[in-house]
Amino acid sequence: MTAPCYPRPIVLIGLMGCGKTTVGRELSKMLAMPLLDMDAVIEEQLGKSIPDIFREEGEGRFRALETALLRYLAEQGGHRAGAGAPIISTGGGVVLRAENRDILRRLGFCVWLNVEVPTLIARTSRAANRPLLANTNRRATLERLCAERSPLYAQTAHLRLDSTKMDVNAVVKAVAAAARDFFATGAGGAQ
Repeated sequence: MTAPCYPRPIVLIGLMGCGKTTVGRELSKMLAMPLLDMDAVIEEQLGKSIPDIFREEGEGRFRALETALLRYLAEQGGHRAGAGAPIISTGGGVVLRAENRDILRRLGFCVWLNVEVPTLIARTSRAANRPLLANTNRRATLERLCAERSPLYAQTAHLRLDSTKMDVNAVVKAVAAAARDFFATGAGGAQ
């Protein structure tokens, strides 16, 4: 089977722990498309971890870096220099800025990986790299973030995929099939 060649990226959004990076990695392999993990790009650019950026420079600075990266990707048609349309794994709070939501929706096929809070708690329980969960009541924080961000994810996404009870392989297949349909209908053509 020939790997599809999509004109624009597949963009994964959702709360921390929903599986954006894991699904992105597997989708990248399946579709032979490069993976661009926004958090990893920002860490590479600054030479420090996301928790260090939050601690030393603040969440506002991190959000500004996300917006700058999205603007760059939009200017490049969703591609980094020399690469084809990627799978883009975003940070969980990327939708907080209206400008980012607009860019994400225009950038490519935007998929919200929606996962229930108890599953998010389990998935993030051992993660030390989640600055918004450090020294907090994990359940209360995730419930608050879910309530605040769900309307923003819904506004941004072309597809909401309720993936709580799905394994990674099923999520990857569902996203790939939906992307194929999205780009085949012309909805995903270059804008």
